[in-house]
Amino acid sequence: MNEVVITAVGIVSPIGIGNEQVWHSIENRTSGVRSVPELVEAGLPVPICGSVVDFEAKQFVKPRKSLKVMSRETQIGFAAAELAWQDAGLEEGNVDPERFGVINGANMFAPETLEMVAAIHACDTQGRFDFTRWGKEGMPEIIPLWLLKFLPNMTPCHIGIFHDARGPTNSIVGGEGSGLCALIEATNVIERGHADLMVAGGNSSRLNLMDLMWHGDVDLTKRVQSPSEAMRPFDANRDGYVNGEGAAMYTLESRQHAEARGAAIIGTIRGYARRSEPSAASQKPSGQSICQSIDASLQSANLTAGDIGHVNAHGLSTPHADRIEAEAICAKLGDVPVTAPKSYFGHLGAGSGAVELAVSLLALRHGKIPPTLNHESPDPACPVNVVSEMQASNQNTVMALNHKSMGQAVALVVESA
Repeated sequence: MNEVVITAVGIVSPIGIGNEQVWHSIENRTSGVRSVPELVEAGLPVPICGSVVDFEAKQFVKPRKSLKVMSRETQIGFAAAELAWQDAGLEEGNVDPERFGVINGANMFAPETLEMVAAIHACDTQGRFDFTRWGKEGMPEIIPLWLLKFLPNMTPCHIGIFHDARGPTNSIVGGEGSGLCALIEATNVIERGHADLMVAGGNSSRLNLMDLMWHGDVDLTKRVQSPSEAMRPFDANRDGYVNGEGAAMYTLESRQHAEARGAAIIGTIRGYARRSEPSAASQKPSGQSICQSIDASLQSANLTAGDIGHVNAHGLSTPHADRIEAEAICAKLGDVPVTAPKSYFGHLGAGSGAVELAVSLLALRHGKIPPTLNHESPDPACPVNVVSEMQASNQNTVMALNHKSMGQAVALVVESA
């Protein structure tokens, strides 16, 4: 099979837009979790989140008219892809469109509440929503192209259309594992010889009011008075996560294609695995699927536990999720250094794995392991070697992990150049 390499990454996140800003935040331990005035005004009990600030979609989205049919998620995903495209030194016309595709990991996109106001008012009968009026009076108040903004496959569609990608193009909607799963699927496409170049990654925003209402606040932290200290992966005093938004997109190429065009290679995909255990009813997985994904990814990479320089953990900052992940890491990888980037920006949903892996790759360029914020009181129930201060490393292999309460787990092993 073709060897797959990473030649660029573009990031749009709560701790910065672009690689330099993100690395500056990591070096300076700058959190992207903040209080959001709109959420305060809405009276939400948890008005803090990891939001992307100073983002102007017009700087990235082309053609400009496409903004009319782009949700927030699609905008940040498209922007991350443009940053990756530029970072890779790619130019229009120098890529065979038949050998170029796009695969993206996404959540279900929730519609903006303001866009539904007119339609809902049209069905108001004495203060109650009248479902019988929806077809004739409600739906005409929604613009005809409304649905195109909120389909999760719109990000790869817009990227593919703009760059004339005619190869395999798809969207993976698998919750927290979507970003890493998209990278794995794009790797498979190149390995099979069906493409030379793929743009792949994940994007999500969990900050839409309708999305917040859908998920509720059961697992959210109550530490709202100190936003930067709220995310505490593997810490004994953790009490939940904060929502966030972000995107990271990568350019993946066959080694032959990358070397032929003189591209700078920043990493190699060594191995990967996706596993699942039945926990949809309880939403309390045992960690079996995490253990299996670690084992299978090592086998796929032809590596041993001792070859992993550090683990980029899911680190959700909830009591149960952190415990089962820590137990799995300890059982399968021993005392390997562990970092949890969610401590900087919260839970990015489908964008989590892609953005988190990018943090590790940026650090490995500098011979470092990125630190975890707010890990002050080790939890005996989480027997892992959490890196709480920037740490030098002479090993260049990282295993990225993501898992979700429904039982799915994914592992990706990358060797930094």
